[in-house]
Amino acid sequence: MKKIDNSGAASTVISHDIVALEEALKKGVVHMVYVKKNGAMRDAHGTRASALIPEGYRAQGRRKASPLVLTYWDTDRGGWRCLLRDRLMGWIEAPEPPKGERRGNDE
Repeated sequence: MKKIDNSGAASTVISHDIVALEEALKKGVVHMVYVKKNGAMRDAHGTRASALIPEGYRAQGRRKASPLVLTYWDTDRGGWRCLLRDRLMGWIEAPEPPKGERRGNDE
């Protein structure tokens, strides 16, 4: 998301809206920051867009989703992850990082 200030320069707007995040995850890659259960900050790129998830890993809709948890495909690490909705610090729509590149800043 971009916001134009008075000087005409674009700046990034961080959103905390979980409903908008769910919609953005369905459309493409989102850059999220949240607090993990152990208290560490997690900086992640994720999606729920089927076209961006490898075929063998696409959601099958077998489980009922918890209202407390948001599940996403981690495009950095190539696996499903979840976060507690109340621990979300913010998010922005973001391009997908190049395939094969992984950030190891939060394990």
